[in-house]
Amino acid sequence: MKHIHLYEQYITEKRSNYDSLSRRITADIIKKWVADFSLGQSQSAYYDQIEMPNKKLEFDIECTIYFKGRGFEIMQSTGADARDIDDDGDDQTPYIIIDFRCEKEWLPGYWSELYMHLSDVVRHEIEHITQGGEGVGNYRVGKPSQDDSEMRALIKAGILPEYMYLLLPKEVDANLQGLRYEAKKRKHNMLDTVNSYLDTQTYLTADTRQQVLDTWRQRAKVIGGIPNF
Repeated sequence: MKHIHLYEQYITEKRSNYDSLSRRITADIIKKWVADFSLGQSQSAYYDQIEMPNKKLEFDIECTIYFKGRGFEIMQSTGADARDIDDDGDDQTPYIIIDFRCEKEWLPGYWSELYMHLSDVVRHEIEHITQGGEGVGNYRVGKPSQDDSEMRALIKAGILPEYMYLLLPKEVDANLQGLRYEAKKRKHNMLDTVNSYLDTQTYLTADTRQQVLDTWRQRAKVIGGIPNF
């Protein structure tokens, strides 16, 4: 039992480290975005190089918000590349790209809600960073690492149904950690946070939504530390 306790403590410490990093990065991004909006800029870009040798974590992050259009949108360009070798076989630093768009007239009133969305996305993408990058020490044992690029391409092309994106092992873990962190920040329960997210995925049917929930719940038990939902 002593070994189990130590292992659980290790996992909790790692999660706390990533949450703390997410909190710092999110605060820095919002600060930059708010300052540029106050200056009347049409967009705002934040960039940072994260190097934590003591935690064996390294990645670049670029986050841009466009003050235009109607409503709020997390743009399709948002994502992460956890690889430390690119398509040409050259070394690369793993990176995160986050692109938001928000109706100008919604601000400044929408900043607090935008902060919550950003908290989820930053934590989600950091989870992806720990699913690869073995060469720079980013990969964490036990996390899904199998190449799923072919499946993603088939889903994007419409050959496979869209809901299967939510069942990709890498996305399951990233969604669980991002939504867990968002629930924590909002002080909401996990079930409400998960359901609010799934409500935005309008392509889901009752059956596919239940399939996603069942898969996520099974994985949450394996990960540990995810509130019940």
